[in-house]
Amino acid sequence: MRVILPLVLFAALPAFAQAPDSAGVYQHEDAPTIHAAPISEHIRVDGKLDDPAWSKATPVDRFTQRDPDEGRPVSERTEVRVLIGEDALYVGARLYDREPTKVRRRLVRRDEDLASDYLAVLIDSYHDHLTAYRFRVNPAGSYDDSYIDSRGNADFSWDPVWNVRTTVDSLGWTAEMEIPLSQLRYNPSPEGVWGIQVRRWIDRKQELAEFSFTPKKQQSDVSRFGHLTGLGELSAPRHVEILPYSLAKADYHAVARGDPFQDGSKKVGSVGADLKYGLTSNLTLDATVNPDFGQVEVDPAVVNLTAVETFFPERRPFFIEGADLFRFGQSRSQNSFNSTIPFHARRIGRAPQLTLSGGGYNYVDGPSVTTIDAALKLTGKTRSGWSVGVLD
Repeated sequence: MRVILPLVLFAALPAFAQAPDSAGVYQHEDAPTIHAAPISEHIRVDGKLDDPAWSKATPVDRFTQRDPDEGRPVSERTEVRVLIGEDALYVGARLYDREPTKVRRRLVRRDEDLASDYLAVLIDSYHDHLTAYRFRVNPAGSYDDSYIDSRGNADFSWDPVWNVRTTVDSLGWTAEMEIPLSQLRYNPSPEGVWGIQVRRWIDRKQELAEFSFTPKKQQSDVSRFGHLTGLGELSAPRHVEILPYSLAKADYHAVARGDPFQDGSKKVGSVGADLKYGLTSNLTLDATVNPDFGQVEVDPAVVNLTAVETFFPERRPFFIEGADLFRFGQSRSQNSFNSTIPFHARRIGRAPQLTLSGGGYNYVDGPSVTTIDAALKLTGKTRSGWSVGVLD
């Protein structure tokens, strides 16, 4: 992957000096195929798969176990269909189970451990055999979503707007997904081919089955996905997302005697907004004005007794789009000691780290936050395969 970045370009070099993960060359033309049937009508997503449009799609049912009986067919019949509409991709799955009362389901919050049966759909919309979007759901309707970067890391801070419903019945369970094209990034092409992988996990059997099977001795990454055909020349949806905010806060506290900077109260008021605009289907512009980064989800409490600082994941909306492009310099390793991180987004906008102390400074009127007036970011991938990330 070629990368253009205005930040410390030489630091990206270690990422390219990596050895292959497995021997041999995988022939992509031998990968299995799912054909997406085109539709013009809108699908009602209710998890029942009773919409007449589903009859237009040919199901795929050849799933192979990776665990526990490697290479054998899935123990429970599995059928998956795909439809492509004008503005969304639809995935419907019938997951049969001879013992439906033993189907494990668990209701959890978004992006938490499903710890139950689940269906996973992974989409390589750039068809670069490097990156993918993953959508998972369990029989209870709990789901998670993540972006798989070129290093195989899952970024759960990516939270697209999509719809999924499930139903448990006497035959097993079903799942119905609606994934808007505006939430995916892709290069429009007349071939209309993406990469796709579908996985089924049966928890009570500890069984993992794949549509595009990869032996255990080889890495089951995006390069081993099957093909999703029949998409045609997709249009480039111009998606626009605006997230405004307003804040009013008052803080009353005790004041030390003689402190000239405090009167016992502190009042704050501010307004701002985040903007996400899809210039094309593969280039996205993010902008923020007077961002209030202090109002995002709180980091988990961590006790760190080592000499290495804790790196928390990025949760601020402005920095999430294309975040993998700014993680340059990381080498592929099994531990963090071989990773070099010359740029860490969490450094931007954090609270000031220096304080004044010593004689003559009885009272200090120091800033508690770092003010950012505005910021712009352009991320995406060109048709020729160049990844672009610009942050200002």
